[in-house]
Amino acid sequence: MRSLIFLTLILFFSISVALLAKISIRDLVRKLRFLFIVLIISVVLNIFFNAIPEQNEEIIFYLFNLEFLPIRRLAVYFALKALLIVLILFTSVIIYTNTTSMKDFVYSLIRLKIPYKFCFAFMVGIRYIPYIEQEAKTIALAQRARGFGLEKARNVKMAYKLIFERLVATLISILRKGNITSLSMENRCFGIYKERTNLINVNYKPIDIIFLIFCVAGFILTFFYILNLIPVPHFPSLYNLFKNFF
Repeated sequence: MRSLIFLTLILFFSISVALLAKISIRDLVRKLRFLFIVLIISVVLNIFFNAIPEQNEEIIFYLFNLEFLPIRRLAVYFALKALLIVLILFTSVIIYTNTTSMKDFVYSLIRLKIPYKFCFAFMVGIRYIPYIEQEAKTIALAQRARGFGLEKARNVKMAYKLIFERLVATLISILRKGNITSLSMENRCFGIYKERTNLINVNYKPIDIIFLIFCVAGFILTFFYILNLIPVPHFPSLYNLFKNFF
């Protein structure tokens, strides 16, 4: 999507869905607080260090009235677009992980005739994300118990050594877990049959079918809208609105 206004509407819609899913704004902000810091730094850097400078691109203003610090409209546009896209994606992930049972979701994919190998790979990938976070916290607590934490890092060299050891320990633990998982799958002859049975049977209800049809229809309409196949006017430019009103 090219329109910042449309991306903003999608973000507000995602937040509304989160509230309907009983995820409070406080919890949402708490889970995104580290992302906000990274995004703010990213937006500032993208604006100041324009990756695709063009001499003909319109300059909105000069920072501190200095000619070597121009703020170009294209740089601001791409910075805000990246900000909105990342917020939408992470908000959607939080809604998904807080409302959906991974097993039920995988069994639903299998019911849709998707090969169970791909479904299992997807489930393992999603489950490894919280495992990595928990493993990193465990390693940090173990280092602190041994008297070696961030408060002991009195200089850059000690801080680098602490972070490096923590990353290496986390990586080794993840690789060991992946090796154990692969050995377990081989011992159980995973993938020897084209189809498999499941203890849990996920049955689609009428509301599930209606929701699937709604999602597919929304995707098709949006796709046609992007290709200008639907006679609907496009969203106005945010910059033009800014110039007209201010």
